[in-house]
Amino acid sequence: MLEEIRRKLMTRTVDMVKFADTWICAIAPMARLMLEENKEKSRACKVLWNADVGFEIGEGQYRHTVNLTNRVCSCRTWQLRGIPCQHAISALYHIEQEPEPLVEHWYRKDTFLKAYSHFIQPISNMKIWPETNNPRIEPPEP
Repeated sequence: MLEEIRRKLMTRTVDMVKFADTWICAIAPMARLMLEENKEKSRACKVLWNADVGFEIGEGQYRHTVNLTNRVCSCRTWQLRGIPCQHAISALYHIEQEPEPLVEHWYRKDTFLKAYSHFIQPISNMKIWPETNNPRIEPPEP
């Protein structure tokens, strides 16, 4: 069983590195999809700015406050996901900034590749391993 797990991990590491090569930008595809959805939703928002770091974003009958310095929105989606919500995106567009730099680092390609940067090395068949004089490991007594 352990040998099968080792082989699957070797294959998965290679597959994940190849997958990262297919990304069209530095942000993971699923995070990019959420960001694009939030950009669409941001079009329905109305922005009030205090000329500092505070924004009041109206969305229908609801209002949310956004602080870009602290990366905080009162809807809490930005804090929970690490991807700017539609309210934060509205505030960013109001001051003519792009939301991509504010996506958290764990959605970035370089972070993804760090997770798969350690490779499991191939090993030869157990039948040709050298014999050892160490005591044999036995299961515990009942």
